[in-house]
Amino acid sequence: MKDKLKDFVQAHRDEFDSFTPRPDLWQDIAAELQTEEKTIIMPVEQEQEASVFSINWHHAWRYAAAVTVLVMLAFSARYYMSTPDTSGAVAVKQPVTLEKIAPEVRQIETKYVQVIEKKESELKALGAGTVQFAELDSAYNALKKELYTTPNKEVLLEAMSDNLKMRIALLNQQLEVLEDRSNVKTRPDHETTNI
Repeated sequence: MKDKLKDFVQAHRDEFDSFTPRPDLWQDIAAELQTEEKTIIMPVEQEQEASVFSINWHHAWRYAAAVTVLVMLAFSARYYMSTPDTSGAVAVKQPVTLEKIAPEVRQIETKYVQVIEKKESELKALGAGTVQFAELDSAYNALKKELYTTPNKEVLLEAMSDNLKMRIALLNQQLEVLEDRSNVKTRPDHETTNI
């Protein structure tokens, strides 16, 4: 490699000597170098004291608890804001009254409820307490709600009347049991039967 460079320099020596630099070129270069050195030199910074960060765990727990409470409140507020109001939705879904959908319900209820009330008053007269129909009540209310959505009203109306008839049958059974008990008590103990 050096041989190629050496050969090139010797081959073009005359051309290199033909051009001479201007006389003030070196002075300009020296001036530029001095200005660059001045700008490159940076002042040494004074040592800064390291800041000490200390944690008081007693206060840190308070801050952490406060942040946790704020985050929970934010999530709760966001949840309740995004949850649709179900009561308004039901009102929108059921703007029509039950009487308009199935007017037969009122007839069924008036027909059977009077009988049920009469049987319950008879039970009270015999000394029995009130009869609770919790399961039948919940089933009846569920059937009533289904009337809003189902197109087959006749089946539901039949099931509702069966529900009320079942209550009457249960009340009749209780009345029979109570009447049998009262008949047994009124019989004299010394009565004999002939075989």
